[in-house]
Amino acid sequence: MNKQNVIFLTIAFFLISCGGSEKKTAKNEVVESEISTNELEKGEQLYRAKCMNCHMIKGGGIEKVFPPLANSDYLKKNREDAIKMVKFGSNKPIKVNGVKYNSLMPASGLTDKELVAVFNYILNSWGNDYGQVSLEEVEAVKR
Repeated sequence: MNKQNVIFLTIAFFLISCGGSEKKTAKNEVVESEISTNELEKGEQLYRAKCMNCHMIKGGGIEKVFPPLANSDYLKKNREDAIKMVKFGSNKPIKVNGVKYNSLMPASGLTDKELVAVFNYILNSWGNDYGQVSLEEVEAVKR
């Protein structure tokens, strides 16, 4: 009888452990999803406040004046430089989708956390599918 109880308790413990793990994973996925949605909403608000006047509501920019962010080959290939430009400002010319732009890019005045939110919004809006930027990546960008 004692041996049967030990076997039963071992099997019960194993089954309970497996079930709890699945619930925890599902719960974590929901939390991560909510954080991503909140971050994208915050990024959109920051974009509208800080970027939209030049880059337009749908990220199309103004040809030969302000570069597009939507479907931008520059953003896709030069992520660190793009972060540096937004973080510190820039007056260097760039080429986006074959068009040269030489307008001043003022420093955004955003915190690193705000830069993460606005970049993740830009990288995933208007047909862009350029992944995500992390806080560590933004913090690592220096002048």
